Amino acid sequence: MKLLDHIYWKQKTSFALPSDCYDSWVAFAVEEGLFRFEIGAHGGEAGFADLVVCPPGIPFIRETITPLTFHYIQFTPENDESLPQPGLLQLSDTKRLSSTYAYLRQLSEDNSPAAREWKQHLIKDLWLPVHMESRAEAGGRKYSEDAMMDEAASIIADRAAEPLSLLELARELGLSPVQFTRRFRAAFQETPSSYLKSLRLAKARLLLKDSELNLARIAERCGYENGFYLSRVFTNSTGMSPAEYRKRHRL
Repeated sequence: MKLLDHIYWKQKTSFALPSDCYDSWVAFAVEEGLFRFEIGAHGGEAGFADLVVCPPGIPFIRETITPLTFHYIQFTPENDESLPQPGLLQLSDTKRLSSTYAYLRQLSEDNSPAAREWKQHLIKDLWLPVHMESRAEAGGRKYSEDAMMDEAASIIADRAAEPLSLLELARELGLSPVQFTRRFRAAFQETPSSYLKSLRLAKARLLLKDSELNLARIAERCGYENGFYLSRVFTNSTGMSPAEYRKRHRL
């Protein structure tokens, strides 16, 4: 992969153009916030640990949902590379990803030849987990070198749609709640509770868009006690109510 351009955008509240068409490959690598996109037949929402990839000559339609911090990456594949998959790519190794983002932030204002060479290495390092996780069919699950935390993340993903006590899970792993939280954060750069919430809200967004279920039934299927609690968590996390979200995402 040959890097053509890199721009770091922080807390962008809206895009200057709701749609653009590039003459080279482009990727938006999201650090914070949420945005909606359409690229040909591909569409959806992207947040932290997501890469949205747009091929040349295809309209890139986008709209911020919450203030967006991301890396704009313009590149061209090398001759020996297979073409990237357009649309949304999700990364599980968030510890490595956060480190790569930190280095890219440091170099964002430096356009010297040496800085461009370092950026080139970092962008390639950003894409390596994409290929590795795709090859391993990671399916969006988290990955860590800590085998116990790998197991914990897998359990949380498997049981996210049902009542799940993280205190009980910590005991099952032979850890205190504090030890569990610290070790999980070290492995994935987020707490077990934030990971569980992200999985549940992702399923809630899907059900709001693609089903006629009322909020109480959606709460049941996402592991929440009731629709009122889901509504409060959803609104605090996305900045809009479930009803508003459903309205915006219905054709």
